[in-house]
Amino acid sequence: MAVAEVYCAELEKILKARALQPIFQPIVNLQDGSISGYEALIRGPSDSPLHSPLQLFKTAVACERLEQLEMLCRQLSIESFAAAQTDTKLFLNVNPLLLLTADHPSGLTKQMLRQAQVDPSRVVIEISEQYQVEDAELLVKAVQHYRQLGFLIAIDDLGSGFSGLKLWSELQPDIVKIDRYFISELDKDPTKRAFVRNIVSLAKAIGATIVAEGIETADELRLCRELGADLAQGYLLGRPQVTLKPALNNTAALLANLLPLEGVLDNVEQLLINVMPVTHNQSAAEVAERFQQEPKLQSLAVLQQGRAVGLICRSDLLALFAQPFGRALYEKKPIGKVMNAKPVIVDVHCSLDEVSQIVADDEHNAASWYFIICRNGQYLGLGSVRQLLKKISERKLQHARYANPLTLLPGNVPIYQRIDMLLQQQADFAVAYLDLNHFKPYNDFYGYSKGDMVLLMLAEVIQHQAANKHFIGHIGGDDFVLVSSPGECETLCQQILQRFATQISHYYRQEDLQQGGITTLSRSGEPCFYPLLTLAIGIAIPDPQLCRSHHDVAALTAAAKYEAKRVGGNAIFCSRRRGPELQLNKALARPSVA
Repeated sequence: MAVAEVYCAELEKILKARALQPIFQPIVNLQDGSISGYEALIRGPSDSPLHSPLQLFKTAVACERLEQLEMLCRQLSIESFAAAQTDTKLFLNVNPLLLLTADHPSGLTKQMLRQAQVDPSRVVIEISEQYQVEDAELLVKAVQHYRQLGFLIAIDDLGSGFSGLKLWSELQPDIVKIDRYFISELDKDPTKRAFVRNIVSLAKAIGATIVAEGIETADELRLCRELGADLAQGYLLGRPQVTLKPALNNTAALLANLLPLEGVLDNVEQLLINVMPVTHNQSAAEVAERFQQEPKLQSLAVLQQGRAVGLICRSDLLALFAQPFGRALYEKKPIGKVMNAKPVIVDVHCSLDEVSQIVADDEHNAASWYFIICRNGQYLGLGSVRQLLKKISERKLQHARYANPLTLLPGNVPIYQRIDMLLQQQADFAVAYLDLNHFKPYNDFYGYSKGDMVLLMLAEVIQHQAANKHFIGHIGGDDFVLVSSPGECETLCQQILQRFATQISHYYRQEDLQQGGITTLSRSGEPCFYPLLTLAIGIAIPDPQLCRSHHDVAALTAAAKYEAKRVGGNAIFCSRRRGPELQLNKALARPSVA
């Protein structure tokens, strides 16, 4: 018996016994780490030559059993998904070639869902771009049929074939899954980053959700999130399993450690919507026709010699035409005559806060929901005020979530991310670790309320001296971090020490000031004298070539702080160590006492 016949016989046996195992891979929300859905995959029997899905489906095509195999896979996946009683979505792979066959059973999937008591709105039909479809019009009709039944539509493996954008335009999917090829080593390949950035931008313009597939490293996850992907799946977030649960239970914690930092992709480029502009001499009728052909289009930039000179909104143009004799009066006029000639125009490098302030202060565009984004005066695209407000709100929520509750300064997660970002950028930077001497005895003696007042005072002193130019974090308790440039850090810390030494006297009783400290019980329970609070600061200048992560930098700064505490009093210790390796010659570090 030929090999092909053996495989066909094996397939027939599998189909008859329904001997297939559905497995599910989680699809994770990149905002909060929750599971948005599961992609249903399939495996043959473990002892079968058709265990691999690739060989299984290849055999089904050769033996003309693809439809029977797909429908069985679909039924088993739906039954397993229903049994798990999850409130997430189910992603089902559908070969588009089957949708084009005349005898493809219509409504069978919905019947399966009805029997399993699963609402079609929780099911996503994935159409893979890997299969080249000749009759695109017929495919669109088939997909529209699924959409009318209540299913969501996704394009899978976008970028793996040659018709991706054409297919996207014709099917108008709810979800687009970027092929794992473009996600793999995304952090190392500028071309892949450009592709993903443009796809995300296009998705935002038409309201589609983006899923990044095949994420295997933290750097890939971080970049996908920063570039604006909504959802993600991959081995890093969870391998395919029989049970509907992620392999990684700390997905939310993993994402928390990848929080975008203040200043990282904080500019308005992340809001960029690629919308083809119109020229100032085009007629109002032509522009109205453009709006009619693109129903989701709300605004268009108006250009003259490549530079943005105005904005025309759908509602404004329609309002003009709706006036008595409006169309006759305006349709032949150049759009430059009826446009908004004072739109909000911002540079792509402007921060979200800067753009928010510009939009808020603009009196001419109170009713406009769009603004123009340029680079060096050249038009790039549009920005949405709604998306701007959403991003700012998300950032405020993130800041509140990870800020120290007392001082509201960034906590551990943003601190770690700031340092990791600087290391990745191979930047020159210095980190100062600030710690109060004898704070616990003071807190025990005067009470936690007075202790909190001291911590707030120290936070204000650091912020006053560092202004807005430097990153300040509050690790917790009486431990603070200042990230600055190597040339400025020591001077800033000297100023902080001097200001702190002046202000700390206001937080003691007069008699304690006169005796230079307080007498209270030590940890061993014995009376002990503790001098007035002083500040120890350890400074390190990490070498990005030697320090692999914030863990190495933390070790450097902790060692420097320890040496500052050994000096005693208000002291700064500037370490000359650049990496985590132990240095035998401690003379390479020099103390500085304020």
